[in-house]
Amino acid sequence: MNQSKVVLIQLGDLHIGADWVELDPLETLSSTIDAIRRLDLPIAAVLALGDLAEHGSDSEYSDARAALERLGAPIHAAMGNHDDRETLRRHFGPGPGNAPVRYATELGAARLIVLDTTIPGEDAGCLDEDSLTWLEDELRESPRTSTVLAMHHPPLLTGSAAFDRFALNSDSRFALAEVVNRYPQVRRIVGAHLHRPLLTEFASRPLLVAPSTYVQFPLDPDAVKLVAGDEPPGFIMHMIGEDGSLLSVFETVTEAAGRRRD
Repeated sequence: MNQSKVVLIQLGDLHIGADWVELDPLETLSSTIDAIRRLDLPIAAVLALGDLAEHGSDSEYSDARAALERLGAPIHAAMGNHDDRETLRRHFGPGPGNAPVRYATELGAARLIVLDTTIPGEDAGCLDEDSLTWLEDELRESPRTSTVLAMHHPPLLTGSAAFDRFALNSDSRFALAEVVNRYPQVRRIVGAHLHRPLLTEFASRPLLVAPSTYVQFPLDPDAVKLVAGDEPPGFIMHMIGEDGSLLSVFETVTEAAGRRRD
């Protein structure tokens, strides 16, 4: 790889502490990290895009952080519907408290903006007026810098009732599209939450959804309930050029050692 590029690793839905299936989420995360390390990439940052913990406990976040630190890069965490804001902040920042976890940071020639789409106690997501105002202020600040906009709940409907009852609500999707349409520097929109790799468009920008490092859910238009499949974990690499250009690659972890519990 051209060493003038830097790499953002996007991970989704770690769910450390979960026991949905006969898989240990810490082991599948470890296998994912092993696979990334074998690629020997110039990693600038790791984006852990929500649901790092299953129950929002200190021990789950501590385990997640210890595993992610093996990548040797700054870790940027986002809130997911299973996360606890205060506990996540104790382990990943930024800052203390129970306010929405939102921030912006530089990634080489690009910028990462992280939004908080969670509604405490609910699985679906939203962006309130305050969040959208904050986002517009951040975008107005750097109009010429390529920007990756990240949130746990991706702004899309899949057509499957099993997925869409947990979606970012319609008012939020409409309002977000209005904001993004005003700022052409937004080059990627990235999400998680759906436990499978997806690529579509939102406001005429590429929208990439990360697979889970734990389990994937098949996309069945007729399903009314989510049932875990047997697909392996995965991740996304975003390669950022010196000019702010972005190349995004989906990767599957084909050698997931220790995938089954004893």
